[in-house]
Amino acid sequence: MSKTVCLDPGHGPACVNGSPDGSYKEYEFAWNMSQRVKAHLERSGVKVVMTKEENGYPTLTERADVSNKAKADLFVSFHTNAEGITGWGTARGFLIYTSSGPETAARNVAAKGIIARTQAAGVSVKGTGLLHELYTVLTKTNAPAVLIEHGFHTNKEDVALLKSDAHRAKLAEATAKGICDFLGVAWVDKPTNEENISAVADWAATAWEKARDKGIMDGTRPTDPVTRQELAVVLDRLGQLDGLPKGAV
Repeated sequence: MSKTVCLDPGHGPACVNGSPDGSYKEYEFAWNMSQRVKAHLERSGVKVVMTKEENGYPTLTERADVSNKAKADLFVSFHTNAEGITGWGTARGFLIYTSSGPETAARNVAAKGIIARTQAAGVSVKGTGLLHELYTVLTKTNAPAVLIEHGFHTNKEDVALLKSDAHRAKLAEATAKGICDFLGVAWVDKPTNEENISAVADWAATAWEKARDKGIMDGTRPTDPVTRQELAVVLDRLGQLDGLPKGAV
Protein backbone atom coordinates (compact mmCIF):
# COMPACT_ATOMS: atom_id res chain seq x y z
CA MET A 1 0.00 0.00 0.00
CA SER A 2 1.38 3.43 -0.94
CA LYS A 3 2.29 5.89 1.79
CA THR A 4 1.20 9.52 2.10
CA VAL A 5 3.25 12.32 3.64
CA CYS A 6 1.95 15.81 4.36
CA LEU A 7 4.64 18.47 3.93
CA ASP A 8 4.13 21.83 5.63
CA PRO A 9 6.34 24.74 4.48
CA GLY A 10 6.33 27.03 7.51
CA HIS A 11 4.94 30.57 7.43
CA GLY A 12 4.38 32.56 4.22
CA PRO A 13 5.44 35.73 2.37
CA ALA A 14 3.99 38.04 5.05
CA CYS A 15 6.25 36.50 7.71
CA VAL A 16 9.19 38.67 8.78
CA ASN A 17 11.25 35.80 10.25
CA GLY A 18 14.76 35.89 8.90
CA SER A 19 18.36 36.86 9.47
CA PRO A 20 19.22 40.16 11.19
CA ASP A 21 20.96 41.39 8.03
CA GLY A 22 17.90 40.72 5.86
CA SER A 23 19.74 38.35 3.52
CA TYR A 24 17.67 35.28 4.49
CA LYS A 25 13.92 34.71 4.86
CA GLU A 26 12.53 31.67 6.67
CA TYR A 27 9.43 31.30 4.48
CA GLU A 28 11.55 31.14 1.30
CA PHE A 29 13.79 28.44 2.76
CA ALA A 30 10.83 26.44 4.05
CA TRP A 31 9.14 26.42 0.63
CA ASN A 32 12.36 25.55 -1.19
CA MET A 33 13.12 22.72 1.24
CA SER A 34 9.62 21.30 0.94
CA GLN A 35 9.90 21.15 -2.84
CA ARG A 36 13.26 19.41 -2.69
CA VAL A 37 11.99 16.81 -0.23
CA LYS A 38 8.78 16.41 -2.24
CA ALA A 39 10.76 15.53 -5.37
CA HIS A 40 12.80 12.92 -3.49
CA LEU A 41 9.72 11.32 -1.92
CA GLU A 42 7.70 11.21 -5.13
CA ARG A 43 10.63 9.62 -6.96
CA SER A 44 10.60 6.92 -4.27
CA GLY A 45 6.88 6.28 -4.73
CA VAL A 46 5.49 8.29 -1.80
CA LYS A 47 2.35 10.37 -2.30
CA VAL A 48 2.92 13.95 -1.11
CA VAL A 49 0.24 16.39 0.04
CA MET A 50 1.16 20.05 0.61
CA THR A 51 -0.45 22.24 3.27
CA LYS A 52 -0.07 25.37 1.14
CA GLU A 53 0.90 26.88 -2.19
CA GLU A 54 4.10 28.90 -2.41
CA ASN A 55 2.46 32.24 -1.56
CA GLY A 56 -0.23 30.85 0.74
CA TYR A 57 -0.39 31.46 4.48
CA PRO A 58 -2.96 29.09 6.05
CA THR A 59 -3.55 29.02 9.78
CA LEU A 60 -1.90 26.36 11.90
CA THR A 61 -5.21 24.54 12.33
CA GLU A 62 -5.84 24.62 8.59
CA ARG A 63 -2.44 23.03 8.01
CA ALA A 64 -3.26 20.21 10.41
CA ASP A 65 -6.65 19.77 8.74
CA VAL A 66 -5.00 19.19 5.34
CA SER A 67 -2.98 16.34 6.83
CA ASN A 68 -5.98 14.86 8.61
CA LYS A 69 -8.19 14.93 5.50
CA ALA A 70 -5.44 13.23 3.50
CA LYS A 71 -5.07 10.56 6.21
CA ALA A 72 -1.32 11.11 6.02
CA ASP A 73 1.12 8.57 7.44
CA LEU A 74 3.47 11.38 8.55
CA PHE A 75 3.30 15.18 8.89
CA VAL A 76 6.53 17.15 8.44
CA SER A 77 6.77 20.91 9.02
CA PHE A 78 9.77 22.89 7.70
CA HIS A 79 11.25 25.82 9.62
CA THR A 80 14.41 27.51 10.80
CA ASN A 81 15.06 28.57 14.37
CA ALA A 82 15.67 31.85 16.20
CA GLU A 83 17.50 32.46 19.45
CA GLY A 84 15.00 35.04 20.68
CA ILE A 85 17.44 37.94 20.84
CA THR A 86 18.08 41.12 18.89
CA GLY A 87 20.87 40.70 16.36
CA TRP A 88 23.13 37.72 15.84
CA GLY A 89 23.42 34.95 18.42
CA THR A 90 25.56 31.92 19.16
CA ALA A 91 22.96 29.12 19.20
CA ARG A 92 23.11 26.96 16.10
CA GLY A 93 22.35 23.50 14.76
CA PHE A 94 19.61 21.20 13.49
CA LEU A 95 16.66 20.34 15.77
CA ILE A 96 13.37 18.46 15.53
CA TYR A 97 10.35 19.05 17.75
CA THR A 98 7.61 16.54 18.50
CA SER A 99 4.70 17.00 20.88
CA SER A 100 5.84 14.62 23.64
CA GLY A 101 7.36 11.27 24.62
CA PRO A 102 7.68 8.36 24.93
CA GLU A 103 10.67 7.59 22.71
CA THR A 104 8.82 4.61 21.28
CA ALA A 105 5.97 6.80 19.94
CA ALA A 106 5.87 6.85 16.14
CA ARG A 107 6.49 10.61 16.03
CA ASN A 108 9.74 10.19 17.95
CA VAL A 109 10.82 7.17 15.93
CA ALA A 110 10.35 9.28 12.78
CA ALA A 111 12.22 12.23 14.29
CA LYS A 112 15.17 10.12 15.41
CA GLY A 113 15.38 8.52 11.99
CA ILE A 114 15.62 11.91 10.31
CA ILE A 115 18.18 13.08 12.88
CA ALA A 116 20.30 9.97 12.27
CA ARG A 117 20.30 10.57 8.53
CA THR A 118 21.14 14.25 9.08
CA GLN A 119 24.07 13.42 11.33
CA ALA A 120 25.30 10.83 8.82
CA ALA A 121 25.28 13.57 6.18
CA GLY A 122 27.67 15.63 8.34
CA VAL A 123 25.17 18.28 9.43
CA SER A 124 25.64 19.83 12.87
CA VAL A 125 22.87 18.78 15.28
CA LYS A 126 22.14 20.72 18.47
CA GLY A 127 22.32 18.44 21.52
CA THR A 128 20.39 15.23 20.97
CA GLY A 129 18.51 16.93 18.16
CA LEU A 130 15.10 16.12 19.67
CA LEU A 131 12.91 18.37 21.82
CA HIS A 132 9.22 18.40 22.75
CA GLU A 133 6.81 21.29 22.42
CA LEU A 134 3.01 21.50 22.19
CA TYR A 135 2.90 23.37 18.89
CA THR A 136 -0.50 23.39 17.20
CA VAL A 137 0.61 21.52 14.09
CA LEU A 138 2.07 18.80 16.31
CA THR A 139 -0.96 18.36 18.55
CA LYS A 140 -3.82 18.73 16.05
CA THR A 141 -2.56 16.28 13.45
CA ASN A 142 -3.75 12.68 13.59
CA ALA A 143 -0.58 11.44 11.92
CA PRO A 144 2.79 11.26 13.67
CA ALA A 145 4.06 14.82 13.37
CA VAL A 146 7.51 16.41 13.42
CA LEU A 147 8.60 20.02 13.10
CA ILE A 148 12.12 20.48 11.76
CA GLU A 149 14.28 23.49 12.60
CA HIS A 150 17.04 23.15 10.00
CA GLY A 151 19.32 25.69 11.66
CA PHE A 152 19.25 29.10 13.36
CA HIS A 153 18.62 32.14 11.18
CA THR A 154 20.03 34.23 14.02
CA ASN A 155 23.45 32.60 13.67
CA LYS A 156 25.89 33.80 11.01
CA GLU A 157 27.40 30.36 10.39
CA ASP A 158 24.01 28.69 10.07
CA VAL A 159 22.66 31.41 7.77
CA ALA A 160 25.60 30.99 5.41
CA LEU A 161 24.75 27.28 5.20
CA LEU A 162 21.00 27.79 4.94
CA LYS A 163 21.53 30.05 1.91
CA SER A 164 23.82 27.48 0.27
CA ASP A 165 22.34 25.37 -2.51
CA ALA A 166 24.70 22.50 -1.68
CA HIS A 167 23.69 22.53 2.00
CA ARG A 168 19.99 22.67 1.12
CA ALA A 169 20.47 19.66 -1.14
CA LYS A 170 22.20 17.81 1.69
CA LEU A 171 19.43 18.64 4.19
CA ALA A 172 16.67 17.67 1.77
CA GLU A 173 18.21 14.32 0.93
CA ALA A 174 18.86 13.46 4.58
CA THR A 175 15.31 14.47 5.54
CA ALA A 176 13.74 12.47 2.71
CA LYS A 177 15.85 9.41 3.48
CA GLY A 178 14.82 9.59 7.14
CA ILE A 179 11.18 9.79 6.11
CA CYS A 180 11.57 6.78 3.81
CA ASP A 181 13.24 4.85 6.64
CA PHE A 182 10.27 5.54 8.91
CA LEU A 183 7.72 4.61 6.25
CA GLY A 184 9.56 1.45 5.25
CA VAL A 185 9.83 2.77 1.69
CA ALA A 186 12.82 1.92 -0.48
CA TRP A 187 14.90 4.98 -1.35
CA VAL A 188 15.33 5.59 -5.08
CA ASP A 189 18.55 7.39 -5.97
CA LYS A 190 18.57 10.34 -8.32
CA PRO A 191 20.26 9.47 -11.60
CA THR A 192 23.81 10.79 -11.64
CA ASN A 193 24.35 14.07 -13.43
CA GLU A 194 26.58 12.34 -15.93
CA GLU A 195 23.65 10.24 -17.15
CA ASN A 196 21.58 13.29 -17.98
CA ILE A 197 23.69 16.43 -18.37
CA SER A 198 25.34 15.15 -21.54
CA ALA A 199 21.89 14.90 -23.14
CA VAL A 200 20.82 18.46 -22.27
CA ALA A 201 21.21 21.04 -25.02
CA ASP A 202 23.49 23.98 -24.20
CA TRP A 203 20.64 26.48 -24.56
CA ALA A 204 18.59 24.59 -21.93
CA ALA A 205 21.33 23.64 -19.45
CA THR A 206 20.86 26.50 -16.97
CA ALA A 207 17.06 26.19 -16.88
CA TRP A 208 17.31 22.39 -16.60
CA GLU A 209 19.62 22.61 -13.57
CA LYS A 210 17.38 25.17 -11.88
CA ALA A 211 14.26 23.05 -12.43
CA ARG A 212 16.04 19.96 -11.09
CA ASP A 213 17.55 21.68 -8.04
CA LYS A 214 14.26 23.33 -7.06
CA GLY A 215 12.39 20.03 -7.28
CA ILE A 216 10.20 21.12 -10.21
CA MET A 217 11.61 18.24 -12.27
CA ASP A 218 13.42 15.15 -11.05
CA GLY A 219 16.46 15.52 -13.32
CA THR A 220 15.69 12.51 -15.51
CA ARG A 221 14.86 12.06 -19.21
CA PRO A 222 15.91 15.53 -20.45
CA THR A 223 15.11 14.77 -24.09
CA ASP A 224 11.91 12.74 -23.62
CA PRO A 225 8.48 14.13 -24.60
CA VAL A 226 6.34 15.47 -21.75
CA THR A 227 3.02 13.73 -21.16
CA ARG A 228 -0.06 15.75 -20.33
CA GLN A 229 -0.08 14.42 -16.76
CA GLU A 230 3.60 15.33 -16.31
CA LEU A 231 2.85 18.84 -17.59
CA ALA A 232 0.06 19.12 -15.04
CA VAL A 233 2.44 18.16 -12.22
CA VAL A 234 5.07 20.70 -13.35
CA LEU A 235 2.48 23.47 -13.58
CA ASP A 236 1.18 22.54 -10.14
CA ARG A 237 4.68 22.71 -8.65
CA LEU A 238 5.06 26.15 -10.19
CA GLY A 239 1.76 27.22 -8.63
CA GLN A 240 0.25 27.97 -12.03
CA LEU A 241 -2.96 25.92 -11.81
CA ASP A 242 -4.87 27.75 -9.10
CA GLY A 243 -6.92 30.63 -10.37
CA LEU A 244 -6.75 29.72 -14.05
CA PRO A 245 -10.02 30.00 -16.01
CA LYS A 246 -11.76 26.74 -16.76
CA GLY A 247 -11.30 25.26 -20.20
CA ALA A 248 -10.10 21.82 -21.22
CA VAL A 249 -7.21 21.28 -23.62
